[in-house]
Amino acid sequence: MTNTRERPARSRNERFETGRADRRPSPLAQEGARRAAGNLDAAVSTLAALVAFPTVAAPPAPNVQLAAFRRLKEYLSRLSDDWDFDVEDHGAAVVIGLGRAQDRLGILTHGDVQPADRERWRGDPFSLDATSEPGRLIGRGVEDDKASISTALHAMRTVSRIGVPLRRRIELIVSMTEESDWTPFREFVRGWDPPALNVALDAKYPVVTAEKGTGGIFLTVPPDPPVRPRPARRGARLVSFTGGEARTRVPAAAVAVIENAGLELAAELRAAADPSCGVTFALESEGDVLTVRARGAAAHSSTPWEGRNAVTHLAALLARRDWPPTPASRMLQLVVDLVGTGDLAERFGDLACAHPFMGPLTLVLTRLYPCDDGGIEACLNLRCPAGRSREQVEVQVREAVEAWTARRGRAAPGWRLTMGDPYYLESAPHVPVLVDVYRHYTGQHDAGPVAVGGGTQARLLPNGVNFGPSMPGAAYTGHSDHEFVTVEQLRLNLMMQAAMLVELAAG
Repeated sequence: MTNTRERPARSRNERFETGRADRRPSPLAQEGARRAAGNLDAAVSTLAALVAFPTVAAPPAPNVQLAAFRRLKEYLSRLSDDWDFDVEDHGAAVVIGLGRAQDRLGILTHGDVQPADRERWRGDPFSLDATSEPGRLIGRGVEDDKASISTALHAMRTVSRIGVPLRRRIELIVSMTEESDWTPFREFVRGWDPPALNVALDAKYPVVTAEKGTGGIFLTVPPDPPVRPRPARRGARLVSFTGGEARTRVPAAAVAVIENAGLELAAELRAAADPSCGVTFALESEGDVLTVRARGAAAHSSTPWEGRNAVTHLAALLARRDWPPTPASRMLQLVVDLVGTGDLAERFGDLACAHPFMGPLTLVLTRLYPCDDGGIEACLNLRCPAGRSREQVEVQVREAVEAWTARRGRAAPGWRLTMGDPYYLESAPHVPVLVDVYRHYTGQHDAGPVAVGGGTQARLLPNGVNFGPSMPGAAYTGHSDHEFVTVEQLRLNLMMQAAMLVELAAG
């Protein structure tokens, strides 16, 4: 069944005093915002240059050793020199500075991006498309997070040009390892002296002060024994079931391969497919082999309701039939029983929970892939709010898997858990300022701090919060095959970031 629930409501965080609803940024901040908006075309040009670097992780090589990352750093260095910013290359991050004050303000972005399957993009994902859809800028990284690098640089340049007296030095931190392994960035922060106040541009507005703990539940079905008696009769067998590309993305594609498939099976599956589920199915027969391809819609796994999960909906379609035992059919049963087509862990034992501010736990099947030994592993992306410890989650996962094994009478699947702690900022002096800036430029006078399911590197810095770049209520496209930012949103981000820099660095 299609998951038709609305996006979970996120209540305002009442711990922060955000002042009067009509409080405005200073005249100097408003002037900075106005001047920054005049640099919109230049910011688009900078964004185009940034998108052209295909800064995608390619393990086992570290990102900093990849040519695209080296070229990105060279570009940032040249731009900084041209604009009289100082720049330091710390390997896992580049720090671009403005001003000489002892107090510092950190602005956090990242230069690495999600993989992009060129076959699923209408154009080249690494060439900014500013024409095919008027008013939109399309390309990998435009929302996550290269537009933030561009707008931050141009906001800093505006502050420099209008001669704002800086009480705090501004440091733009460009992480090179946000979308993959955070270890290099953590090591960088440990060996560096980070600013006391930090604002990341990697989530949403108004101001993000809480993030769920992120991690994964990995379920593994073992391979068939080396010697296995042939079945007494030849029937349809599910021999392969795969889908998804990234641990943090709702999978847009999934594929199942069925051997010994008769014509009646293809007709049966076609008739059973539900066109209202938001996932389409294509069936291809070659001899007695039937391939079933599911096409859904990608989304960030922290907002799974914005996508359509091709893997889980393909599982629901295939589960209408009983399959002979194979690793693929055992994984199919595991997915149907413990995951279903929802994303709130409703079927996973007692794992489901919710927090009044941070919202519900989400559990999203993001990847299904073969193991080297012939088994199959499923990656379930986990986003856990405050109130549930790792130890509690581990117990609940174990109990759910054991209960499934007893109920189905099959060999127990392997499992492992990774989980970080939730991030829940109790207080921060710059939050009221950020809320005031947002209220002024959007007219949303009741706006306040929010929580998100995504995990960002803001949590690794002192007083780290997120200020945009995405608007509340707008579908997030950052991990999709149609990533875009509107020109109007880019202009608004420029204005709010310039005003924010003036208020926090000069105020």
